Amino acid sequence: MRGLGIEAVLDRVWCFCVIFKFIFGGFWIIIVVKVCWFGFEGGLWGLPGFWRRVGCMCDYVVLPLLNSSFEPGRAREVVEGFVDVDLRNIARAELFYFTGQAEECCEITRRYLSSRVIELKLSACILYGYSNLSLGNVAAAKRGMEGIQSCVKIAMKKKVPKDVYASCLLAGYVGAVLLHLPTDGMPAFGEYSRMLPEGLRLFATYVMAHHTYLNGEIWSAYGMGKAALFMAERSYPISMTYIHCMMAVCAINRKHKQEAQEEMLRRWELAKMDGFLEPFIEHHGLLRGLIEACIRNRDPEAYQRITEGVISFSRGWMALHNPENRRKVTGELSTMEFSIAMLASGGWTNKEIGEHLGISINTVKHYLTDIFCKLNVKKRDELKKFMLK
Repeated sequence: MRGLGIEAVLDRVWCFCVIFKFIFGGFWIIIVVKVCWFGFEGGLWGLPGFWRRVGCMCDYVVLPLLNSSFEPGRAREVVEGFVDVDLRNIARAELFYFTGQAEECCEITRRYLSSRVIELKLSACILYGYSNLSLGNVAAAKRGMEGIQSCVKIAMKKKVPKDVYASCLLAGYVGAVLLHLPTDGMPAFGEYSRMLPEGLRLFATYVMAHHTYLNGEIWSAYGMGKAALFMAERSYPISMTYIHCMMAVCAINRKHKQEAQEEMLRRWELAKMDGFLEPFIEHHGLLRGLIEACIRNRDPEAYQRITEGVISFSRGWMALHNPENRRKVTGELSTMEFSIAMLASGGWTNKEIGEHLGISINTVKHYLTDIFCKLNVKKRDELKKFMLK
């Protein structure tokens, strides 16, 4: 039974109970069905804990690949190493997503959106939501995010295991913070993060650092990432890539260019071994030209893939956040123009922009002239309404 996956096992348990009832009858079969179907904690939420206690199969976890410790370059090997078919499918979907293959990710996760296993459902909703955002399918992306919120609401109302509750909260914050949406009404996450396994705990630190950054506490966010990396016992390539990206965002926000570039390059050299492009795509705007400065000339092929992903992701983002400006920003500005616009709106001078991106001041001026024309603005302050924080 270990390789079947919990969804397949549930079907077999249900069939067994129905057959047993047909042959032998009796009231006690109702108890058997209740125990096998609903677990001991109440509702479907107790099911994973029930299976762990009776030893039928492996533990289930949200985003199993992200939670895996492995040497860079071995992500595919890790995915195929999952014995449980459902965990393996989710891990494959993760690999597709983090390597910029959103359509393939959607194909896998769609079937798990209504899973009876909370860890599988949360994983699917996160991946389905963000991959559809990358594809510009806003309605489908919202479906994924709504699935997360429904799980969070149920978890807050029912008595569920603490590790399940922690996973629900993490998914809730992922569905809000990373999209720069409000987290009003959500419980504080800090005390529950210790309930998560180390790989997810690192990712939770990234999410909360991102939240701290959005609240304007730049160096606090940087320190959270630094401390988490220092205390980590093992290497978790995906979570650590996100943390390094956040630290680079903080550094470049304060014009610490050398430190920001070091963070970027240190992680890029490792992330590219598995083809992990998505963290850099998601943070392109906040990285304020770091991708252009660090990757464009070093790895033009990867930069081309990143820019294609950025354009697609930005369209979904703008459709969700700022639909009236969607066409102007995502349809007319190139990724280079967007980076320059971000820097200009953040108070960078033409000289600083040129030095950062390795281009002349005159080239910066030409870019800004084109940007102003495309967005129909006359001065830098007017760029802010089109840009990220």
